[in-house]
Amino acid sequence: MPRLLLAGPLDATRQLVDLLPVGDFSVTLVHDAAALSAAVNLGEPAPLVLAALETTSGDEPWAIPLLESRRVMWIAWNRLDRSAAAVRAYELGALAVLPGGVTREAVDSALRTAFARVQGTAHSGRPARHGPNRYPANSEILIDEHDVLILESGIVSTSVLHDDGSEVLIGMAGGGEVLVGHPHDSCCLLWRAHTETRGTVQSWQHAAATPAFASRLRERIRRTDAWAAVVARPHLEDRVIGLLSLLAEAFGSPVATGVRLNLRLTHGQLASAIGATRATVTRVIGRLRRQQTLDRIGEGHDERFVLRVIEPHSHR
Repeated sequence: MPRLLLAGPLDATRQLVDLLPVGDFSVTLVHDAAALSAAVNLGEPAPLVLAALETTSGDEPWAIPLLESRRVMWIAWNRLDRSAAAVRAYELGALAVLPGGVTREAVDSALRTAFARVQGTAHSGRPARHGPNRYPANSEILIDEHDVLILESGIVSTSVLHDDGSEVLIGMAGGGEVLVGHPHDSCCLLWRAHTETRGTVQSWQHAAATPAFASRLRERIRRTDAWAAVVARPHLEDRVIGLLSLLAEAFGSPVATGVRLNLRLTHGQLASAIGATRATVTRVIGRLRRQQTLDRIGEGHDERFVLRVIEPHSHR
């Protein structure tokens, strides 16, 4: 059973208890460094810590140095909504920073994402270097800041985790592309295997010495720039078609009615990528289908977009 440790003063942890969703995990309240250290070392499975940034004097909370030194996965609750405290928490490795007025739904979302990361670390450990690694679909991929992952097959999504636990899709990568590890800072990037994925982890120095690395990195930068340019368009229809066209370039195949996107992309994921609500994206897709610009085939998990009109790109 997953373990959750609530760290902070008694009044703060009691407030957190009231915000916890119903779930299959154990909860332990700890109110000082000694109790936290003992709870962390209690045994398997590794715990997730939700720590209150509770000080009014500006001093660093007692839990922070311990969490940093033990490399425990943790979430911060910025109880007083201090921007400096939020930045400091991200610098020290917090997976997310929840605002003072956080809701039960936001806590639920943050915990589900964080527990998935804790369990992924426990099951897979550190990926092997210079050898093939296999990542099941929907599993999180951990990349050290000094390493790169060279994808051989499959599709990997890149997302940003926000303070409220929500995720924003900012990229998709496939076979032949490289993903570069990122330091623990306020960016809070998440890599997840969108499909079953295979890749090789190498140190930056080793990868940079290989002949193909420069061209792979160049194409990765170009695709990242193209993604940013598409989502910056002023009209939602243009963002939807532009992003789907960019994905179809890498993951599409021709069919009788156009180009079929060979990956499942939900309305919610598409909405997060272009900065819109799911309901708005659903309306836009309906409008594009009536215009015969876009279509879909399949249902549920097998649903795929088909672009009848595709924008030209040259990033692959």
